Amino acid sequence: MQKPALIAAAAGCLALSFATPIQAATADDTSTEPDLGYCPRPGSEVVADSAQGGMLGDEAAAAESTEEVLPANSVPVLAGTQDNSLRVATYNAALSRDSAGDLFEELSAPGTEDATEVARIIQTVRPDVLVLTGIDADAGENLAKAFNTNYLAVGGEDRTGVTYPYFYTHQTNAGVESGADLDRDGTIGGPGDALGYGDFPGQSSMIVYSKYPIDTAQIRDFSSLPWKSVPDNSIPEDFTELERDILPLSSVAHWDVPIEIDGETLHVLASATEDVSATPHGQARNDDQIRFWQDYLESDTEYILDHRGNRGPLEDDAAFVIAGSLKADPQGHGPAEPKAISELLKSDAIVDPQQERTLPPTALGRGVLPNNPDAEYHTAPDPDTDGETYRADYVLPGADLSVTDAGVLETGTAHNDVYRGYFGIPSSDNLHHMVWADIAIGK
Repeated sequence: MQKPALIAAAAGCLALSFATPIQAATADDTSTEPDLGYCPRPGSEVVADSAQGGMLGDEAAAAESTEEVLPANSVPVLAGTQDNSLRVATYNAALSRDSAGDLFEELSAPGTEDATEVARIIQTVRPDVLVLTGIDADAGENLAKAFNTNYLAVGGEDRTGVTYPYFYTHQTNAGVESGADLDRDGTIGGPGDALGYGDFPGQSSMIVYSKYPIDTAQIRDFSSLPWKSVPDNSIPEDFTELERDILPLSSVAHWDVPIEIDGETLHVLASATEDVSATPHGQARNDDQIRFWQDYLESDTEYILDHRGNRGPLEDDAAFVIAGSLKADPQGHGPAEPKAISELLKSDAIVDPQQERTLPPTALGRGVLPNNPDAEYHTAPDPDTDGETYRADYVLPGADLSVTDAGVLETGTAHNDVYRGYFGIPSSDNLHHMVWADIAIGK
């Protein structure tokens, strides 16, 4: 499969230079009628709908670049993308609050500490397409715009802002009440009884940001696909008929988001899941959620049904990349079993770049990598074991795509002070790492 137009479009416009500031975004004044099933902060305006992704104003899309002299101690830590490469990344931002509307209220103005640190990490890697997980999306596009304008677009002494003219977010299953006792605690209600673990609808969900237009008319959302419709599913035997009927496969979301680059399409297959240990059925569900992407890449899986009523898998010749938080490690680290993720990584349909930790030159040769040889691929803390980590987040291009570079951005860990302060990003309670891959299509 050849995609020369996509290569040409990416050439020259994907530089990662710290000396190329991007103007802050200015949101347009248009809005649409709300069509979200979750509950925004009272008084907030929700502008997302089921068929459209967000787009900032023309000023952001046509942002000019000006030269900037950085401080002498500011050293780029990542090489820029090659001329024919597109940088795709995923990051678990761990931007979640206890109540609906709290995060949106904070992001409505600059200055929230953890959100600023997340923005610094994104500004360091500067992906062209970003699947941001672990972020409350209860306020829909308003929240996506607020984070884009007040944090991502705002630079500092050691970095420049980055603006995404296009983004997509929508209702997920996290925090949506099911009406059943799914966690088997004897009562109905609470985060364990939601369709996906969460205290309120939209908690710890997902946003896709892009520097290129999103084909909103062709987005496919599989979040409502019933778990019971998956052939040979792993639904526990003790589930009642009601529970089998109401529980979707996705604990958070599965989206196919087509990105348009000079007339060509890259399908971003974005997903996020709850932690396997969050519910009694978490392991079984996680296995099938990972297997879904394998089924989506097969030509004969007719059980797949999206939110528009369209049936069937991804087209055979489509260019794609799987990106998001799968919460499973092929080596068996972390709470999940390795079988499903191992089978996906061995699939002939995808390329596993096996991203390793990206360290600055000052760290090389100082014995900073962990003794565990698998840990260089790890992206997240083990929710069940203090101090342990596992590979939870993935950027997996299709087999027809060439990977020109890839990595895991090491930003510090509370368990080993030798990592603190790398890239000028202070350690925080968020021990997740960003995963990225530079891909060229048609090589």
